[in-house]
Amino acid sequence: MVHSFKIDLKGIIDLLSNHLYSDPSVFVRELLQNAVDAITARKNAGEVFEPSIQVHIEENEQGKRLIFEDNGIGLTEAEIHEFLATIGRSSKRISEARASYLGQFGIGLLSCFMVSSEIRVYTQSSKGGPAACWIAQPDGTYEITSTTEAPEVGTRVILDAREDFDYLFEFDNLKEDLLGYGEILPYPIHLGSNTEQVHVNATYVPWLVYAETGDPALKEQVLGYARERLNLQALDCFPLKTKAGGVSGVAFVLPYSTQANARQWHRVYLKNMLLSSQIDNLLPEWAFFVRCFLNVQNLHPTASRESFYEDDLLSEARNELNQQMQAWLRHLTQHDQEGLRKLLQLHYLPMRALAVDNDEFYQLLVHSFVFETSTGRMTLQEYLQHNTTIRYVTNLDQFRQIAQVASAYGHSVINAVYTYDIPLLRKYTSIFNVATEEIDATTYAHTLEDVQSDNLHNFLLLAQDALSALDCQVTVKRFMPEGLPALFIVSEVHQELSDVEQAQEVSDDLWSDVLEDYASELRSMRVAHLHLNFNNSLIQSMLHAENPKVVRRLVQMLYVQAHLLGHHPLRQEELALLTEGLQEMMYWGLRADRLLN
Repeated sequence: MVHSFKIDLKGIIDLLSNHLYSDPSVFVRELLQNAVDAITARKNAGEVFEPSIQVHIEENEQGKRLIFEDNGIGLTEAEIHEFLATIGRSSKRISEARASYLGQFGIGLLSCFMVSSEIRVYTQSSKGGPAACWIAQPDGTYEITSTTEAPEVGTRVILDAREDFDYLFEFDNLKEDLLGYGEILPYPIHLGSNTEQVHVNATYVPWLVYAETGDPALKEQVLGYARERLNLQALDCFPLKTKAGGVSGVAFVLPYSTQANARQWHRVYLKNMLLSSQIDNLLPEWAFFVRCFLNVQNLHPTASRESFYEDDLLSEARNELNQQMQAWLRHLTQHDQEGLRKLLQLHYLPMRALAVDNDEFYQLLVHSFVFETSTGRMTLQEYLQHNTTIRYVTNLDQFRQIAQVASAYGHSVINAVYTYDIPLLRKYTSIFNVATEEIDATTYAHTLEDVQSDNLHNFLLLAQDALSALDCQVTVKRFMPEGLPALFIVSEVHQELSDVEQAQEVSDDLWSDVLEDYASELRSMRVAHLHLNFNNSLIQSMLHAENPKVVRRLVQMLYVQAHLLGHHPLRQEELALLTEGLQEMMYWGLRADRLLN
Protein backbone atom coordinates (compact mmCIF):
# COMPACT_ATOMS: atom_id res chain seq x y z
CA MET A 1 0.00 0.00 0.00
CA VAL A 2 1.31 3.41 -0.90
CA HIS A 3 1.05 6.16 1.72
CA SER A 4 1.67 9.90 1.51
CA PHE A 5 3.79 12.02 3.82
CA LYS A 6 1.87 14.07 6.37
CA ILE A 7 2.99 17.66 6.74
CA ASP A 8 2.64 19.81 9.83
CA LEU A 9 2.27 23.10 8.00
CA LYS A 10 2.66 25.22 11.14
CA GLY A 11 5.85 23.36 12.01
CA ILE A 12 7.20 23.78 8.47
CA ILE A 13 6.59 27.50 8.57
CA ASP A 14 8.26 27.74 11.98
CA LEU A 15 11.22 25.76 10.68
CA LEU A 16 11.67 27.84 7.58
CA SER A 17 11.03 31.23 9.10
CA ASN A 18 12.88 30.82 12.39
CA HIS A 19 15.63 28.28 11.77
CA LEU A 20 16.71 28.56 8.14
CA TYR A 21 18.22 32.02 8.41
CA SER A 22 20.95 33.16 10.77
CA ASP A 23 19.90 36.81 10.86
CA PRO A 24 16.33 38.13 11.18
CA SER A 25 17.20 41.11 8.98
CA VAL A 26 17.16 38.78 5.95
CA PHE A 27 13.43 39.53 5.64
CA VAL A 28 14.59 42.85 4.09
CA ARG A 29 16.59 40.94 1.53
CA GLU A 30 13.66 38.65 0.71
CA LEU A 31 11.28 41.61 0.25
CA LEU A 32 13.84 43.36 -1.97
CA GLN A 33 14.37 40.18 -3.91
CA ASN A 34 10.66 39.71 -4.59
CA ALA A 35 10.36 43.34 -5.63
CA VAL A 36 13.32 43.14 -8.03
CA ASP A 37 12.04 39.89 -9.54
CA ALA A 38 8.56 41.36 -10.01
CA ILE A 39 10.02 44.40 -11.79
CA THR A 40 12.23 42.16 -13.92
CA ALA A 41 9.24 39.98 -14.86
CA ARG A 42 7.24 43.02 -15.91
CA LYS A 43 10.16 44.32 -18.00
CA ASN A 44 10.59 40.87 -19.55
CA ALA A 45 6.91 41.02 -20.51
CA GLY A 46 7.76 44.00 -22.69
CA GLU A 47 6.18 46.72 -20.59
CA VAL A 48 7.77 50.14 -20.50
CA PHE A 49 7.69 51.82 -17.08
CA GLU A 50 9.93 53.48 -14.52
CA PRO A 51 10.90 50.84 -11.91
CA SER A 52 10.35 51.88 -8.32
CA ILE A 53 10.75 50.34 -4.87
CA GLN A 54 9.21 52.37 -2.07
CA VAL A 55 9.65 51.55 1.61
CA HIS A 56 7.76 53.45 4.29
CA ILE A 57 7.73 53.25 8.07
CA GLU A 58 4.78 54.21 10.22
CA GLU A 59 4.62 54.32 14.00
CA ASN A 60 1.62 54.77 16.29
CA GLU A 61 0.41 53.56 19.67
CA GLN A 62 0.01 50.02 18.35
CA GLY A 63 3.66 49.86 17.26
CA LYS A 64 5.76 50.07 14.11
CA ARG A 65 4.56 49.15 10.63
CA LEU A 66 6.56 48.56 7.46
CA ILE A 67 5.01 49.18 4.03
CA PHE A 68 7.05 47.72 1.18
CA GLU A 69 5.85 48.47 -2.33
CA ASP A 70 7.04 47.80 -5.88
CA ASN A 71 5.57 48.47 -9.30
CA GLY A 72 6.48 45.06 -10.69
CA ILE A 73 4.26 42.58 -12.48
CA GLY A 74 1.93 41.88 -9.53
CA LEU A 75 -0.09 38.70 -8.96
CA THR A 76 -3.51 37.46 -9.93
CA GLU A 77 -5.61 35.57 -7.37
CA ALA A 78 -4.74 32.28 -9.05
CA GLU A 79 -1.03 33.13 -8.87
CA ILE A 80 -1.39 33.99 -5.19
CA HIS A 81 -2.79 30.51 -4.49
CA GLU A 82 -0.05 28.92 -6.53
CA PHE A 83 3.00 30.92 -5.51
CA LEU A 84 2.41 32.69 -2.19
CA ALA A 85 0.38 29.92 -0.58
CA THR A 86 2.33 26.91 -1.86
CA ILE A 87 5.57 26.39 0.04
CA GLY A 88 8.45 25.49 -2.25
CA ARG A 89 6.70 26.71 -5.40
CA SER A 90 8.49 29.64 -6.92
CA SER A 91 6.85 31.99 -9.36
CA LYS A 92 9.97 31.39 -11.39
CA ARG A 93 10.74 28.01 -12.92
CA ILE A 94 14.20 26.89 -11.72
CA SER A 95 15.95 27.06 -15.09
CA GLU A 96 14.32 30.40 -15.84
CA ALA A 97 14.92 31.65 -12.32
CA ARG A 98 18.63 30.96 -12.42
CA ALA A 99 18.96 32.90 -15.63
CA SER A 100 16.90 35.96 -14.81
CA TYR A 101 15.64 36.10 -11.22
CA LEU A 102 16.93 36.28 -7.70
CA GLY A 103 14.34 34.05 -6.03
CA GLN A 104 14.34 30.35 -6.76
CA PHE A 105 12.83 28.46 -3.87
CA GLY A 106 9.46 30.01 -3.06
CA ILE A 107 10.14 30.28 0.66
CA GLY A 108 11.64 33.76 1.05
CA LEU A 109 8.42 35.53 2.06
CA LEU A 110 8.13 33.20 5.06
CA SER A 111 11.13 34.96 6.59
CA CYS A 112 8.77 37.85 7.35
CA PHE A 113 7.20 35.69 10.04
CA MET A 114 10.44 36.12 12.00
CA VAL A 115 9.62 39.80 12.57
CA SER A 116 5.85 40.01 12.13
CA SER A 117 2.90 37.90 13.25
CA GLU A 118 1.06 38.52 10.02
CA ILE A 119 1.91 39.08 6.37
CA ARG A 120 -0.48 41.27 4.44
CA VAL A 121 -0.08 41.57 0.66
CA TYR A 122 -2.03 43.89 -1.66
CA THR A 123 -1.37 43.19 -5.30
CA GLN A 124 -2.57 44.19 -8.74
CA SER A 125 -1.39 42.17 -11.71
CA SER A 126 -0.23 44.01 -14.81
CA LYS A 127 -2.18 41.38 -16.72
CA GLY A 128 -5.39 42.92 -15.40
CA GLY A 129 -8.17 41.41 -13.33
CA PRO A 130 -9.28 42.38 -9.83
CA ALA A 131 -6.78 43.40 -7.21
CA ALA A 132 -6.37 41.00 -4.31
CA CYS A 133 -5.52 41.15 -0.63
CA TRP A 134 -3.73 38.11 0.83
CA ILE A 135 -3.40 37.85 4.62
CA ALA A 136 -1.30 35.00 5.99
CA GLN A 137 -0.87 33.76 9.55
CA PRO A 138 2.09 31.80 10.99
CA ASP A 139 -0.26 28.87 11.76
CA GLY A 140 -0.40 28.21 8.00
CA THR A 141 -3.82 29.74 7.31
CA TYR A 142 -4.52 32.56 4.91
CA GLU A 143 -7.42 34.42 3.33
CA ILE A 144 -7.86 36.23 0.03
CA THR A 145 -10.27 39.05 -0.59
CA SER A 146 -10.83 41.66 -3.26
CA THR A 147 -9.44 45.07 -2.44
CA THR A 148 -9.26 48.62 -3.64
CA GLU A 149 -6.08 49.37 -1.64
CA ALA A 150 -3.58 47.72 -4.00
CA PRO A 151 -1.12 49.78 -6.07
CA GLU A 152 -2.14 50.67 -9.60
CA VAL A 153 0.19 47.91 -10.78
CA GLY A 154 2.48 46.03 -8.43
CA THR A 155 2.57 44.69 -4.90
CA ARG A 156 2.43 46.22 -1.45
CA VAL A 157 3.52 44.18 1.58
CA ILE A 158 2.56 45.32 5.07
CA LEU A 159 4.27 44.01 8.19
CA ASP A 160 3.44 45.00 11.78
CA ALA A 161 6.57 44.59 13.89
CA ARG A 162 6.71 42.05 16.66
CA GLU A 163 7.81 43.71 19.89
CA ASP A 164 11.01 41.68 20.08
CA PHE A 165 12.07 42.74 16.58
CA ASP A 166 10.67 46.25 16.29
CA TYR A 167 14.20 47.67 16.33
CA LEU A 168 14.54 46.36 12.78
CA PHE A 169 11.73 48.75 11.80
CA GLU A 170 13.54 51.84 13.05
CA PHE A 171 14.49 54.24 10.27
CA ASP A 172 18.27 54.09 10.63
CA ASN A 173 18.39 50.31 11.05
CA LEU A 174 16.14 49.75 8.07
CA LYS A 175 18.15 52.20 6.00
CA GLU A 176 21.33 50.31 6.86
CA ASP A 177 19.77 46.96 5.95
CA LEU A 178 18.36 48.28 2.68
CA LEU A 179 21.73 49.77 1.79
CA GLY A 180 23.54 46.60 2.79
CA TYR A 181 21.38 44.28 0.73
CA GLY A 182 20.46 46.61 -2.12
CA GLU A 183 23.35 49.02 -2.56
CA ILE A 184 24.14 47.92 -6.11
CA LEU A 185 20.63 46.99 -7.26
CA PRO A 186 19.81 48.63 -10.57
CA TYR A 187 16.44 49.97 -9.40
CA PRO A 188 16.09 52.97 -7.08
CA ILE A 189 15.09 52.23 -3.49
CA HIS A 190 13.42 55.02 -1.52
CA LEU A 191 12.87 54.91 2.23
CA GLY A 192 10.50 57.27 3.94
CA SER A 193 8.80 58.02 7.23
CA ASN A 194 6.63 60.84 8.43
CA THR A 195 9.74 63.00 8.87
CA GLU A 196 12.42 61.66 6.52
CA GLN A 197 12.83 60.59 2.91
CA VAL A 198 16.03 59.21 1.39
CA HIS A 199 17.24 57.52 -1.76
CA VAL A 200 19.03 54.54 -0.27
CA ASN A 201 21.09 52.78 -2.90
CA ALA A 202 24.02 54.07 -4.88
CA THR A 203 23.74 55.51 -8.35
CA TYR A 204 27.42 54.81 -9.07
CA VAL A 205 29.49 52.00 -7.59
CA PRO A 206 33.13 52.36 -8.68
CA TRP A 207 34.19 48.78 -7.98
CA LEU A 208 31.51 47.43 -10.33
CA VAL A 209 32.85 49.56 -13.19
CA TYR A 210 36.45 48.72 -12.26
CA ALA A 211 35.59 45.01 -12.27
CA GLU A 212 34.06 45.21 -15.73
CA THR A 213 36.62 47.48 -17.39
CA GLY A 214 39.80 46.87 -15.41
CA ASP A 215 40.60 50.54 -16.06
CA PRO A 216 43.59 51.35 -13.80
CA ALA A 217 42.48 55.00 -13.71
CA LEU A 218 39.61 53.86 -11.48
CA LYS A 219 41.82 52.23 -8.85
CA GLU A 220 42.01 55.30 -6.62
CA GLN A 221 38.23 55.66 -6.73
CA VAL A 222 37.86 52.03 -5.67
CA LEU A 223 40.37 52.43 -2.84
CA GLY A 224 38.49 55.56 -1.78
CA TYR A 225 35.26 53.55 -1.75
CA ALA A 226 36.92 51.02 0.59
CA ARG A 227 38.05 53.79 2.91
CA GLU A 228 34.64 55.43 3.02
CA ARG A 229 32.30 52.43 3.05
CA LEU A 230 34.44 49.84 4.83
CA ASN A 231 36.83 51.99 6.83
CA LEU A 232 39.51 49.89 5.16
CA GLN A 233 42.86 51.44 4.17
CA ALA A 234 43.50 48.75 1.59
CA LEU A 235 47.11 48.26 0.56
CA ASP A 236 46.04 47.70 -3.04
CA CYS A 237 43.16 46.37 -5.12
CA PHE A 238 42.77 44.49 -8.37
CA PRO A 239 39.82 43.37 -10.52
CA LEU A 240 38.51 39.81 -10.81
CA LYS A 241 36.28 38.37 -13.50
CA THR A 242 35.37 34.81 -14.47
CA LYS A 243 33.48 33.17 -17.30
CA ALA A 244 32.26 30.34 -15.11
CA GLY A 245 29.46 31.57 -12.89
CA GLY A 246 29.67 35.12 -14.22
CA VAL A 247 31.70 36.43 -11.29
CA SER A 248 33.07 39.97 -11.36
CA GLY A 249 34.43 42.12 -8.59
CA VAL A 250 37.48 43.45 -6.86
CA ALA A 251 39.95 42.14 -4.28
CA PHE A 252 41.19 44.52 -1.59
CA VAL A 253 44.61 43.69 -0.16
CA LEU A 254 44.36 43.91 3.62
CA PRO A 255 46.52 46.54 5.32
CA TYR A 256 47.04 44.35 8.39
CA SER A 257 48.54 40.95 8.96
CA THR A 258 46.33 37.88 9.15
CA GLN A 259 46.81 34.21 9.78
CA ALA A 260 46.76 31.79 6.86
CA ASN A 261 44.04 29.77 8.58
CA ALA A 262 42.01 32.83 9.58
CA ARG A 263 38.35 32.71 8.61
CA GLN A 264 37.79 34.61 5.40
CA TRP A 265 34.94 36.97 4.75
CA HIS A 266 34.01 38.15 1.32
CA ARG A 267 31.05 40.32 0.42
CA VAL A 268 29.21 38.57 -2.38
CA TYR A 269 26.19 39.76 -4.35
CA LEU A 270 23.95 37.55 -6.46
CA LYS A 271 22.58 39.46 -9.43
CA ASN A 272 23.31 42.71 -7.57
CA MET A 273 21.57 41.58 -4.37
CA LEU A 274 23.76 40.99 -1.34
CA LEU A 275 23.92 37.29 -0.66
CA SER A 276 26.18 37.43 2.38
CA SER A 277 29.16 39.25 3.83
CA GLN A 278 30.57 35.97 5.10
CA ILE A 279 30.88 33.85 1.94
CA ASP A 280 33.86 31.55 2.40
CA ASN A 281 33.55 28.92 -0.35
CA LEU A 282 34.05 31.04 -3.46
CA LEU A 283 37.62 32.27 -3.11
CA PRO A 284 40.56 29.84 -2.77
CA GLU A 285 41.56 29.01 0.78
CA TRP A 286 44.91 30.73 0.41
CA ALA A 287 43.27 34.12 -0.27
CA PHE A 288 43.66 35.09 3.38
CA PHE A 289 45.30 38.43 2.62
CA VAL A 290 42.43 39.92 0.59
CA ARG A 291 38.80 40.75 1.11
CA CYS A 292 36.69 40.63 -2.03
CA PHE A 293 33.58 42.36 -3.26
CA LEU A 294 32.03 40.13 -5.92
CA ASN A 295 28.87 40.21 -7.98
CA VAL A 296 27.76 36.79 -9.21
CA GLN A 297 25.34 36.08 -12.05
CA ASN A 298 25.07 32.34 -12.51
CA LEU A 299 26.21 30.43 -9.44
CA HIS A 300 23.60 28.56 -7.43
CA PRO A 301 22.81 29.77 -3.90
CA THR A 302 21.80 27.40 -1.12
CA ALA A 303 18.23 27.55 0.20
CA SER A 304 19.26 29.87 3.04
CA ARG A 305 20.93 32.07 0.39
CA GLU A 306 23.93 32.49 2.67
CA SER A 307 26.38 30.44 0.61
CA PHE A 308 26.79 28.75 -2.79
CA TYR A 309 25.91 25.21 -3.66
CA GLU A 310 29.03 23.08 -4.24
CA ASP A 311 28.88 21.95 -7.86
CA ASP A 312 31.11 21.90 -10.94
CA LEU A 313 30.26 25.48 -11.85
CA LEU A 314 31.38 26.76 -8.46
CA SER A 315 34.56 24.70 -8.76
CA GLU A 316 35.31 26.20 -12.19
CA ALA A 317 34.68 29.74 -10.94
CA ARG A 318 36.90 29.14 -7.92
CA ASN A 319 39.64 27.81 -10.20
CA GLU A 320 39.44 30.89 -12.42
CA LEU A 321 39.65 33.18 -9.40
CA ASN A 322 42.61 31.16 -8.17
CA GLN A 323 44.40 31.64 -11.49
CA GLN A 324 43.68 35.37 -11.61
CA MET A 325 44.93 35.98 -8.09
CA GLN A 326 48.10 34.07 -8.87
CA ALA A 327 48.46 36.17 -12.02
CA TRP A 328 48.25 39.30 -9.88
CA LEU A 329 51.01 37.99 -7.61
CA ARG A 330 53.06 37.09 -10.69
CA HIS A 331 52.58 40.62 -12.00
CA LEU A 332 53.94 41.96 -8.71
CA THR A 333 57.01 39.75 -8.90
CA GLN A 334 57.75 40.93 -12.45
CA HIS A 335 56.63 44.55 -12.53
CA ASP A 336 56.02 45.90 -9.03
CA GLN A 337 58.80 44.90 -6.64
CA GLU A 338 57.88 47.64 -4.18
CA GLY A 339 54.28 46.42 -4.04
CA LEU A 340 55.47 42.86 -3.56
CA ARG A 341 57.87 43.91 -0.83
CA LYS A 342 55.07 45.63 1.10
CA LEU A 343 52.81 42.62 0.69
CA LEU A 344 55.41 40.11 1.87
CA GLN A 345 56.52 42.35 4.71
CA LEU A 346 52.96 42.74 5.95
CA HIS A 347 51.97 39.08 5.54
CA TYR A 348 55.41 37.68 6.30
CA LEU A 349 54.59 34.41 8.06
CA PRO A 350 51.34 33.46 6.25
CA MET A 351 53.00 33.91 2.86
CA ARG A 352 55.91 31.70 3.87
CA ALA A 353 53.55 29.11 5.26
CA LEU A 354 51.62 29.20 2.00
CA ALA A 355 54.79 28.68 -0.03
CA VAL A 356 55.83 25.73 2.13
CA ASP A 357 52.52 23.97 1.57
CA ASN A 358 51.85 24.96 -2.04
CA ASP A 359 54.38 24.33 -4.82
CA GLU A 360 52.79 26.84 -7.19
CA PHE A 361 53.14 29.63 -4.66
CA TYR A 362 56.58 28.40 -3.73
CA GLN A 363 57.78 28.88 -7.30
CA LEU A 364 56.03 32.21 -7.46
CA LEU A 365 57.27 33.76 -4.24
CA VAL A 366 60.35 32.03 -2.86
CA HIS A 367 62.82 34.21 -4.77
CA SER A 368 61.23 37.33 -3.27
CA PHE A 369 61.50 36.17 0.35
CA VAL A 370 64.13 38.03 2.36
CA PHE A 371 66.71 36.06 4.36
CA GLU A 372 69.37 37.10 6.84
CA THR A 373 72.80 36.11 5.59
CA SER A 374 76.38 36.56 6.68
CA THR A 375 76.66 39.30 4.02
CA GLY A 376 73.47 41.12 4.98
CA ARG A 377 69.73 40.80 4.44
CA MET A 378 68.73 40.01 0.88
CA THR A 379 66.12 38.23 -1.18
CA LEU A 380 66.83 34.70 -2.32
CA GLN A 381 67.01 36.05 -5.88
CA GLU A 382 69.79 38.43 -4.86
CA TYR A 383 71.55 35.65 -2.96
CA LEU A 384 71.55 33.36 -6.01
CA GLN A 385 73.07 36.05 -8.20
CA HIS A 386 76.35 35.56 -6.29
CA ASN A 387 76.08 31.98 -5.03
CA THR A 388 75.58 28.76 -6.96
CA THR A 389 74.91 26.74 -3.82
CA ILE A 390 72.54 27.76 -1.07
CA ARG A 391 74.40 27.34 2.22
CA TYR A 392 72.58 27.77 5.47
CA VAL A 393 72.87 27.07 9.17
CA THR A 394 69.94 26.16 11.38
CA ASN A 395 71.32 27.35 14.71
CA LEU A 396 71.77 30.98 15.70
CA ASP A 397 74.90 30.28 17.74
CA GLN A 398 76.44 28.46 14.82
CA PHE A 399 75.63 31.40 12.55
CA ARG A 400 77.23 33.88 14.94
CA GLN A 401 80.37 31.76 15.09
CA ILE A 402 81.03 31.62 11.37
CA ALA A 403 79.31 34.76 10.02
CA GLN A 404 82.31 37.07 10.38
CA VAL A 405 84.79 34.66 8.82
CA ALA A 406 82.43 33.62 6.03
CA SER A 407 81.81 37.26 5.15
CA ALA A 408 85.53 37.94 4.97
CA TYR A 409 85.87 35.18 2.36
CA GLY A 410 82.86 36.46 0.44
CA HIS A 411 80.89 33.38 1.43
CA SER A 412 77.28 34.10 2.08
CA VAL A 413 75.62 31.80 4.60
CA ILE A 414 71.92 32.05 5.37
CA ASN A 415 70.85 32.21 8.96
CA ALA A 416 67.89 29.82 8.66
CA VAL A 417 66.65 30.03 12.22
CA TYR A 418 63.42 31.92 11.58
CA THR A 419 60.02 30.34 11.13
CA TYR A 420 59.64 28.44 7.84
CA ASP A 421 63.24 29.22 6.72
CA ILE A 422 64.39 25.61 6.93
CA PRO A 423 61.50 23.97 5.01
CA LEU A 424 61.68 26.74 2.40
CA LEU A 425 65.38 26.18 1.77
CA ARG A 426 65.26 22.39 1.96
CA LYS A 427 62.53 22.39 -0.66
CA TYR A 428 64.54 24.43 -3.16
CA THR A 429 66.60 21.60 -4.64
CA SER A 430 63.59 19.45 -5.48
CA ILE A 431 61.80 22.37 -7.16
CA PHE A 432 64.65 24.16 -8.97
CA ASN A 433 67.43 21.55 -9.01
CA VAL A 434 69.87 23.92 -7.33
CA ALA A 435 72.19 22.54 -4.66
CA THR A 436 71.58 23.42 -1.06
CA GLU A 437 73.90 22.64 1.82
CA GLU A 438 73.18 22.70 5.50
CA ILE A 439 76.43 23.46 7.27
CA ASP A 440 77.59 23.84 10.85
CA ALA A 441 80.41 25.85 12.33
CA THR A 442 82.62 22.84 12.99
CA THR A 443 82.44 21.70 9.38
CA TYR A 444 83.10 25.22 8.15
CA ALA A 445 86.13 25.61 10.42
CA HIS A 446 87.63 22.46 8.90
CA THR A 447 87.81 24.25 5.56
CA LEU A 448 90.14 26.91 7.01
CA GLU A 449 93.84 26.47 6.24
CA ASP A 450 95.84 24.68 8.94
CA VAL A 451 99.28 26.03 9.85
CA GLN A 452 101.78 23.18 10.16
CA SER A 453 105.12 24.06 11.75
CA ASP A 454 107.43 22.40 14.23
CA ASN A 455 107.95 25.79 15.80
CA LEU A 456 104.35 25.77 16.95
CA HIS A 457 104.62 22.55 18.91
CA ASN A 458 105.71 24.06 22.23
CA PHE A 459 103.35 26.96 21.86
CA LEU A 460 100.36 24.67 21.30
CA LEU A 461 101.27 22.56 24.33
CA LEU A 462 101.39 25.68 26.46
CA ALA A 463 98.15 27.05 25.03
CA GLN A 464 96.40 23.71 25.48
CA ASP A 465 97.49 23.60 29.09
CA ALA A 466 96.20 27.13 29.65
CA LEU A 467 92.69 25.98 28.65
CA SER A 468 92.81 22.45 30.08
CA ALA A 469 90.24 23.27 32.75
CA LEU A 470 87.85 24.44 30.04
CA ASP A 471 88.10 21.34 27.82
CA CYS A 472 88.95 23.40 24.75
CA GLN A 473 91.36 22.34 22.02
CA VAL A 474 93.65 24.96 20.47
CA THR A 475 94.79 25.08 16.84
CA VAL A 476 96.49 27.67 14.63
CA LYS A 477 94.96 28.42 11.22
CA ARG A 478 95.09 31.06 8.55
CA PHE A 479 91.80 32.79 7.92
CA MET A 480 90.14 36.09 7.20
CA PRO A 481 89.59 38.73 8.38
CA GLU A 482 93.08 39.51 9.59
CA GLY A 483 91.70 41.68 12.38
CA LEU A 484 89.98 38.69 14.03
CA PRO A 485 92.56 37.08 16.37
CA ALA A 486 90.63 33.96 17.31
CA LEU A 487 87.57 31.96 16.38
CA PHE A 488 85.76 29.91 18.98
CA ILE A 489 83.79 26.99 17.59
CA VAL A 490 81.67 24.68 19.67
CA SER A 491 79.57 21.72 18.66
CA GLU A 492 75.88 21.73 19.50
CA VAL A 493 76.62 19.17 22.18
CA HIS A 494 79.08 21.54 23.78
CA GLN A 495 76.51 24.31 23.68
CA GLU A 496 73.93 22.06 25.27
CA LEU A 497 76.41 21.13 27.98
CA SER A 498 77.07 24.80 28.71
CA ASP A 499 73.35 25.36 29.14
CA VAL A 500 73.07 22.42 31.52
CA GLU A 501 76.05 23.58 33.57
CA GLN A 502 74.58 27.08 33.80
CA ALA A 503 71.35 25.57 35.08
CA GLN A 504 73.30 23.60 37.67
CA GLU A 505 74.85 26.78 39.01
CA VAL A 506 71.47 28.17 39.99
CA SER A 507 69.82 24.89 41.03
CA ASP A 508 69.44 23.33 44.48
CA ASP A 509 71.47 20.23 45.36
CA LEU A 510 68.81 17.71 44.41
CA TRP A 511 68.14 19.16 40.97
CA SER A 512 71.85 19.80 40.39
CA ASP A 513 72.56 16.09 40.99
CA VAL A 514 69.89 15.16 38.48
CA LEU A 515 71.44 17.50 35.89
CA GLU A 516 74.89 16.17 36.63
CA ASP A 517 73.98 12.74 35.27
CA TYR A 518 72.98 14.33 31.99
CA ALA A 519 76.00 16.68 31.97
CA SER A 520 78.40 13.72 32.42
CA GLU A 521 77.02 12.10 29.30
CA LEU A 522 77.41 15.33 27.31
CA ARG A 523 80.97 15.90 28.50
CA SER A 524 82.02 12.65 26.87
CA MET A 525 80.77 13.95 23.51
CA ARG A 526 81.57 17.65 23.54
CA VAL A 527 84.02 19.35 21.23
CA ALA A 528 85.21 22.95 21.56
CA HIS A 529 87.95 24.57 19.50
CA LEU A 530 89.81 27.84 19.78
CA HIS A 531 91.29 28.57 16.34
CA LEU A 532 94.05 31.21 16.55
CA ASN A 533 94.45 33.29 13.42
CA PHE A 534 97.98 33.11 12.04
CA ASN A 535 97.23 36.17 9.89
CA ASN A 536 96.56 38.35 12.95
CA SER A 537 99.39 40.59 14.19
CA LEU A 538 98.61 39.96 17.86
CA ILE A 539 98.80 36.22 17.35
CA GLN A 540 102.08 36.65 15.49
CA SER A 541 103.51 38.59 18.43
CA MET A 542 102.19 36.05 20.91
CA LEU A 543 103.86 33.19 19.04
CA HIS A 544 107.19 34.88 19.68
CA ALA A 545 106.57 35.70 23.35
CA GLU A 546 109.08 34.06 25.70
CA ASN A 547 107.34 34.33 29.05
CA PRO A 548 105.08 31.27 29.50
CA LYS A 549 102.96 33.06 32.08
CA VAL A 550 102.21 35.85 29.64
CA VAL A 551 101.38 33.41 26.85
CA ARG A 552 99.01 31.43 29.09
CA ARG A 553 97.17 34.57 30.16
CA LEU A 554 96.91 35.87 26.59
CA VAL A 555 95.50 32.57 25.37
CA GLN A 556 92.94 32.59 28.18
CA MET A 557 91.91 36.15 27.39
CA LEU A 558 91.64 35.36 23.68
CA TYR A 559 89.44 32.43 24.64
CA VAL A 560 87.13 34.71 26.66
CA GLN A 561 87.07 37.34 23.92
CA ALA A 562 86.22 34.77 21.23
CA HIS A 563 83.64 33.30 23.56
CA LEU A 564 81.93 36.68 23.91
CA LEU A 565 82.13 37.45 20.17
CA GLY A 566 80.25 34.20 19.55
CA HIS A 567 77.53 35.36 21.97
CA HIS A 568 78.12 32.35 24.18
CA PRO A 569 77.00 32.71 27.79
CA LEU A 570 79.86 32.77 30.32
CA ARG A 571 80.00 30.15 33.01
CA GLN A 572 81.46 30.91 36.47
CA GLU A 573 84.93 29.68 35.58
CA GLU A 574 84.96 31.85 32.45
CA LEU A 575 83.80 34.88 34.40
CA ALA A 576 86.54 34.24 36.95
CA LEU A 577 89.05 33.92 34.11
CA LEU A 578 87.93 37.23 32.66
CA THR A 579 88.17 39.01 36.03
CA GLU A 580 91.59 37.61 36.81
CA GLY A 581 92.91 38.37 33.37
CA LEU A 582 91.74 41.99 33.37
CA GLN A 583 93.13 42.65 36.83
CA GLU A 584 96.48 41.11 35.93
CA MET A 585 96.71 43.13 32.73
CA MET A 586 95.96 46.29 34.73
CA TYR A 587 98.79 45.46 37.13
CA TRP A 588 101.07 44.84 34.15
CA GLY A 589 100.16 48.22 32.85
CA LEU A 590 100.86 49.92 36.17
CA ARG A 591 104.21 48.19 36.51
CA ALA A 592 105.11 49.18 32.98
CA ASP A 593 104.18 52.75 33.79
CA ARG A 594 106.47 52.81 36.85
CA LEU A 595 109.34 51.34 34.85
CA LEU A 596 108.93 53.92 32.12
CA ASN A 597 108.83 56.80 34.62
